[in-house]
Amino acid sequence: MIIVLNTIYKIRYFMKFKLFLSLIILLLAANTYAAFPLPGRHKAARTTLSDPGEENYDIKYLKLNLHLTDTSTYIIGDVSTTAQVLTASMATYVFELDTTMHIDSAAINGHVLPVTVSAGHIRTITLLAPLSLGSLFTARVWYHGTPPSGSGFFNGVTHDTTAHGTHMLYTISDPWVALNWWPCKQSVDDKIDSVDMLVTVPRGVMDGSNGVLLSVDTSSAPGYSTFHWQTHYPITYYLVSIAVARYAEYKSYLHFTGSTDSMLIQNFFMDTATFNPAYKANFDSIGQIVDYFSTLFGRYPFWQEKYGVCYTNLPGGMENQTMTTIGVPNTYIIAHELCHQWFGDHVSYADWGDVWLSEGFATFSESLFFNHFWGAAAAKAHRQTLLNQALSSACGELFVTDTSSATTLFNQNTVYAKGQAVINMLRYIAPTDSLFFQVLRTYQQTYSFGNANTANLQAIAEAAYGFSLDTFFNQWVYGKGYPKYTITWDQVGSVVVVKLIQTPSCTATPTHFNTALELQLHAATADTIMQIYNSLDTQIYTFNWSPTVASVLLNPDLWTLCKLTTAIKQDTTLAPYATAGTGSIYRQNVKVFPNPSKNHWQIEQVAENTSLTLTDVSGKVLWKGKTAKTTTVIPGDHLPAGNYFLKVGDSATDSIKLVHW
Repeated sequence: MIIVLNTIYKIRYFMKFKLFLSLIILLLAANTYAAFPLPGRHKAARTTLSDPGEENYDIKYLKLNLHLTDTSTYIIGDVSTTAQVLTASMATYVFELDTTMHIDSAAINGHVLPVTVSAGHIRTITLLAPLSLGSLFTARVWYHGTPPSGSGFFNGVTHDTTAHGTHMLYTISDPWVALNWWPCKQSVDDKIDSVDMLVTVPRGVMDGSNGVLLSVDTSSAPGYSTFHWQTHYPITYYLVSIAVARYAEYKSYLHFTGSTDSMLIQNFFMDTATFNPAYKANFDSIGQIVDYFSTLFGRYPFWQEKYGVCYTNLPGGMENQTMTTIGVPNTYIIAHELCHQWFGDHVSYADWGDVWLSEGFATFSESLFFNHFWGAAAAKAHRQTLLNQALSSACGELFVTDTSSATTLFNQNTVYAKGQAVINMLRYIAPTDSLFFQVLRTYQQTYSFGNANTANLQAIAEAAYGFSLDTFFNQWVYGKGYPKYTITWDQVGSVVVVKLIQTPSCTATPTHFNTALELQLHAATADTIMQIYNSLDTQIYTFNWSPTVASVLLNPDLWTLCKLTTAIKQDTTLAPYATAGTGSIYRQNVKVFPNPSKNHWQIEQVAENTSLTLTDVSGKVLWKGKTAKTTTVIPGDHLPAGNYFLKVGDSATDSIKLVHW
């Protein structure tokens, strides 16, 4: 989902930063921060359900039979819910429906029973006899009424007209307003296994909904058409949707790269005589984006049904499963909503606090889209906009501890902008870029059509990366703010010295960030990127680089969420560090080879008698030694295949990742 308020190669000096960054993170992971809230510990949390009685059953099947028009929000219809009992004995059926909707009658397994109202929108039916654990039952509710009206995005049901006078009705049920238009259970972790949606509308009006359009019945009710949609993919309650207008259907098919399989793209556009051709051109790119994202995340999860959009006046887009409701035709917003089909729909968050697993990834995908289709410069410009947005919240926290309102849940600066920045950093610290995308595919495969939380993503990433990510997730997901830097530099001959001073953006809850950074050294004749790891509040780095430095830049490729407090200046008082050294391996042109190796490694160009320590990924010491005058051999013949780390000297930052085949 995205809410739109205003429509809106250098030469690199690589010292194999990622070969030792892994160990740095591993060594620092033990520094846990007690001030960080634990996942699920909300200070102002909305309970999972409105009433504990809703926990007593698991929804298996839903059938909605609705009579609607495009000119108002009035609804008349019935909804059948088939569910399985989860408790030893269930004596009442509890569901949610707004009090503006009038219940005509209700039945459980065919027996008509009275409905009582408690705590506002909570409705309760007392059963004739308690149902036992595992029992299946069907609750059918007949109702009618006009849903509560509202303004803005989260209305449940909205009626509107286009500038050309076309009427429309559409639903947005996120986060808790499905109850405005159908009798429901609003639980993100109770996915509905399958749904039949029958929508009867005046002739000439069309309905777009989830799944496959099985039929359009124009004979049963003179002057009306009944659209029958069906989905057999599990779906979360807030993704069940309808969009009704005098649409024109616009269909096409895509063929997945490397496969003969095809998939339906089914769009519903209005005002076809006046619909902006540029809008249609943007929507024509959907198939290409589906195919591209499928190469990154795994095949589009609902490919055997469809993907499409229903165009409305919505100020943004809503990722209703297989059929996005959208009102802004920008291609990056189209890409954002499409990405939700993987992150949010296919794999849904298990708790509202983890909403960044949906919105953060969808926002991250915008830059992927820009980079692939528009080029690196467009992607970087977009990331800069998002980075500036994230930096505007000095104490912004990614994991939502206040889940009491849509405003806090869908905070643009944190959940969206900071969320994509954290994913970008998780990508940056990956041993390889391909391994990062493998993490995303594994996440999709592991929690296919189910629910996941931040801890689940962390576990998959740790297994793939080979080191702990406790510090990373503690500071970036559960902590507040970001690091701010004051930077100075000097150059003596071919040695460049850079001094970083880190301060927290959130002074109320100050946090030190251990983080990867890039520095760009700029000279008249060349540029180079230095990759470093900042682990101290004040830290000095030395680099061997002979061109005369004219300036130093922080975070040139926008990999890290951080802010520069003042302009970076030269400071000649740093000159003594050029000869004294600071414990950084960059001051030595260290050579380790072969790496990877099938037996042993050799290290050269390190001062004689420098201590060496070989550890596994858990930090267990496997070997210790001292460097020889020329070449030193690090034994590995007896070690199993895997990743190991070599600490050079006494500094925690002087570590190199070794790979044993």
